[in-house]
Amino acid sequence: MLPEMAGLIVDGVLALLLVLAIVSCWVVYARLGTIREGQAELKILTDRLNNAVVDAQRGIANLKHSAQEMEGKLGGEIRKARALSDELKLITEAGNNLADRIERGLTGGNSQSAAAPQATPTEEPEKAAGSRQQKEILAALREAR
Repeated sequence: MLPEMAGLIVDGVLALLLVLAIVSCWVVYARLGTIREGQAELKILTDRLNNAVVDAQRGIANLKHSAQEMEGKLGGEIRKARALSDELKLITEAGNNLADRIERGLTGGNSQSAAAPQATPTEEPEKAAGSRQQKEILAALREAR
């Protein structure tokens, strides 16, 4: 009986080990399934990330191109503005010089403190009218500056 019992115990232990091996395989298979699902999700995620990176690179390239284009346009506009500014400075300077010459011609080279003599009632009416016109022109020139 002992040998039969020993065979039965060995068969029981083997059956138990076989059941444990089957359970272990089933657990490993379930975990592999989870890994496969995660791998598929990871592939989708990496594809989305790759597409986002490509779109970002394309956007950066477009932005650089637009910036270079605007730099060229603005550079041209700045050059035109500087040329116009220089031209306006020359025109203003020439206008001021002309106004000074007109003022000196109207006042006879005197400064404003020694303005043209006041018209007296005994002077001719034409001279008084001319003096008034000169004063108006001088006032307009000073106001324009």
